[in-house]
Amino acid sequence: MSVSTRSEFIDFIVPLHDRLRLYDRTKSPTHQPQNDAADPAKAIPQGFIDAMTVREEVFVKEQKVPLENELDDDDERSFHWVVYASIPAKQSSPEVKAQNGDGTVVPNRRVSTSTKIPIGTLRLVPPPHPPHPTPGSHHKADALDGDLRKDSTVVHDSKEAYVKLGRMAVIPEFRGAGISKLLLETALAFAREHPYEIMPHYDPTKVEALRQESDRGASMDWKGLVLLHAQAGVQKVYKKYGFDTDESMGVWVEEGIEHVGMWKRVDIESGRRRSSQWPLSSPLASP
Repeated sequence: MSVSTRSEFIDFIVPLHDRLRLYDRTKSPTHQPQNDAADPAKAIPQGFIDAMTVREEVFVKEQKVPLENELDDDDERSFHWVVYASIPAKQSSPEVKAQNGDGTVVPNRRVSTSTKIPIGTLRLVPPPHPPHPTPGSHHKADALDGDLRKDSTVVHDSKEAYVKLGRMAVIPEFRGAGISKLLLETALAFAREHPYEIMPHYDPTKVEALRQESDRGASMDWKGLVLLHAQAGVQKVYKKYGFDTDESMGVWVEEGIEHVGMWKRVDIESGRRRSSQWPLSSPLASP
């Protein structure tokens, strides 16, 4: 799916699952030998590579997150959006002068071209999720390890299913241009309009195993609850978009950066016929 925007367009990537095994997290997204050599039909789509390019620029180069920590286990089951901008470029071609056989002089031609570059990205992670971080604890990105707690918060009862938005990044040159708003509104609109499609489709055995592994897998029905692990310094940005800080979650540190939990509940479209859920083992397509 592509959506026209003032930044030219947005690419949408459905969960890639096993295809991400081709991604080497120790290498830059623009240098992925295994993926480059793969069958195009089974390779990681360019849209995901572009998302990782933005994340590398912002989180790895700017915020000094270790490259090998940037891709995590949630990426393979997440929905991703990438915003692109079309950068115009003009180039002179002086060699066209005096090339006519009649000796006439031809003025310099200016050839207009454009380069499409990825400038922003966001992902949506469906349930289930690990328990919430303990206040004051330290983790790698998105609490992949470290101290976790299983109790409820003021907003979350520890049982209700929720989706998690994260890895939102906009390259510096395009900050303040509404890209974050565009990404958030696009992702939330998709979730609101497709509540069943974003839920994972597991066999009963898998569902029970997930419930045993995580108190956050107790419910497999999503009712509109959305979580952000927001960097503490940008809470005001998310508050503008309707997210409220859950003070009971406290403050914890991910990759050396203080984070807080912020929640929002969206109104799911009622009366929609349940659509076929997307299988865990393979994505629809995301060229």
